Amino acid sequence: MKKLGTFFALVAGMAIIAGPLFAHHGTGISYELDAPLLTMKGTVTEFAWRNPHVTIFLDVTEDNGDVVSWAFEHSNIANLARQGYHRNTLQAGQEVTVVGHPSKSGAPVGLTVDVILADGSKILQRRQAGAPPRN
Repeated sequence: MKKLGTFFALVAGMAIIAGPLFAHHGTGISYELDAPLLTMKGTVTEFAWRNPHVTIFLDVTEDNGDVVSWAFEHSNIANLARQGYHRNTLQAGQEVTVVGHPSKSGAPVGLTVDVILADGSKILQRRQAGAPPRN
């Protein structure tokens, strides 16, 4: 009986420790990684510097004059901070172009690949693990 209790305690402990590993979603589940990239020019309404993913909220004016609010997910704070970015890298009211993968659901949501400032400089480029920086 004591061995059975020890076994269940061990299994429960492993499940508690390993649970968060299974909670994270893969980008391929939410985004069309093989579809053509979106290019959206608009005004930053919020640069949400928080985990699990930094998010850029962008108001985009469509050709018909309608404004659509987009959310572009990026990497986590630690990865972006290592690349030299911080919570004030983008400001509300700033005009930017965001290039990214579209959502599979068709919602105005994307996965950031590049952010291009009004002067044409690229910032917040998404890098794959182990990949060299893109120019």
